[in-house]
Amino acid sequence: MAERKKKRTIGRAIRLAGCAVLLLALVIGGMSLIKGYFILSPQVHLSVQGSQKQDIDAFSKYTDEGAVAMLGKTDLSDQIKTEGSVNTKVPGSYIVTYSLDYKGKHYTQQRTVRVVDRDAPELKLKGEDTVVVSRMELFDEPGYTAKDRCDGDLTDCVTVEQQKKDATTYRVVYQVADKAGNMAEAVRTLEIRDIVPPELELRGEEHMFVPRGDRFTDPGAVATDDADGDLTEAITCTGTVDTDAVGDYTLRYSVSDSAENRAEVKRTVTVYEESADNPNRIYLTFDDGPTEKVTPHILDVLEKNHIKATFFILKYSDEDKPILQRMINAGHTVGIHGYSHDYATIYSSEKAFMNSIQTLHDQVQKDFGYDAKVIRFPGGSSNTISADYKKGIMTCLTKRVEQEGYTYFDWNVDSSDANGNNVDASTIYESTTQGLFKDGNNVVLMHDSYYKTTTADALQKIIDYGHKNGYSFLPITADTTPCHHGVAN
Repeated sequence: MAERKKKRTIGRAIRLAGCAVLLLALVIGGMSLIKGYFILSPQVHLSVQGSQKQDIDAFSKYTDEGAVAMLGKTDLSDQIKTEGSVNTKVPGSYIVTYSLDYKGKHYTQQRTVRVVDRDAPELKLKGEDTVVVSRMELFDEPGYTAKDRCDGDLTDCVTVEQQKKDATTYRVVYQVADKAGNMAEAVRTLEIRDIVPPELELRGEEHMFVPRGDRFTDPGAVATDDADGDLTEAITCTGTVDTDAVGDYTLRYSVSDSAENRAEVKRTVTVYEESADNPNRIYLTFDDGPTEKVTPHILDVLEKNHIKATFFILKYSDEDKPILQRMINAGHTVGIHGYSHDYATIYSSEKAFMNSIQTLHDQVQKDFGYDAKVIRFPGGSSNTISADYKKGIMTCLTKRVEQEGYTYFDWNVDSSDANGNNVDASTIYESTTQGLFKDGNNVVLMHDSYYKTTTADALQKIIDYGHKNGYSFLPITADTTPCHHGVAN
């Protein structure tokens, strides 16, 4: 029985050993199967083409070399996805990512691209590279500009340093750096050398007019120099003016600075004679005054130029009497325009008009002892508006005034100052000077009423034009040939 039990134990042990051997065989076999599976299924290999770290110049062309994906001998590159871009206009680091998803697995690689700014800014100087000045403190910086392709306008970042090279030379050094540290430099040379002549300017007019026999006072000139300062006392003048002889005289003014730079200007002085024998005559006539605002200004200009004119006046007040007295004392001709300028009143009848003329004449004679015998019809003898009040009255009046001892004057040059209030002075000048003619009496119609300030403003230029072109300015007198229009009513 013991033997039998022993045999059973041995058999059980043999069976257990067999099971163990079988289990071991199964485990070893399974591992072989797993190993065989992986050998039969190789891994995907994803790699970056070219370098994974690249440096490129800003604004250069960037071409992505891409990546390659292989599964054994099978190329899966067309399944790669690329993310990220490179802006070569903006320096910095950029990441380009390449990825592939295959049978549940994710593969990825990256490339780092660094855009580097290696170009210096563009620094340009305005003006000349070499500048000559009389003194260093007179140097006026012409300016400069600085631009960078990456950073844009850097003009405000430019530093400027003056460096003395020797007693007569300076270097002006301009520098600027961009954000990447690239530096640009420009240099301007300053030569300290006085090559600038003095500034010489005439006092008074370049062309002056003096009546024959009058005294001429030279207004002189002034001179300044950028290095030497005021040189007025060093000015020399050559030439003389003989006011007893009609003609043109030239005065030359010159001055030199310490560096022998010279400046010169000249003045022409015309000695003239207002003579009735001159065939080219201008008679300046002024209607509608006197006025406190305009007439004195006109008288000032006439007095300055030693010219006599003619004033056809209207009714005046006690306040206006000093102005009329000034006219008479200065030798101007005072004529009658009328006690009234109201067309409806003065052209209603011959009697009404003659009353207007005679009343003002008598007042002037009473106040000043002046016998005013020249007249001008309001609107001129050719006016047609008088026909609205009495037909044919101008035909009658042009005869009547002469019968009463008066001489009437119209005009043959229109200054155009009656075209509105304060007509531009340049328009008055152009209209007057363009209307002048040679070899005859130019009777110029002008006004000195309240709104004719620009007439006074234009007067000096008109006088200068007349003198330059050989005209004499005269007042109307009893010997002056009358200027008449054609009567239209």
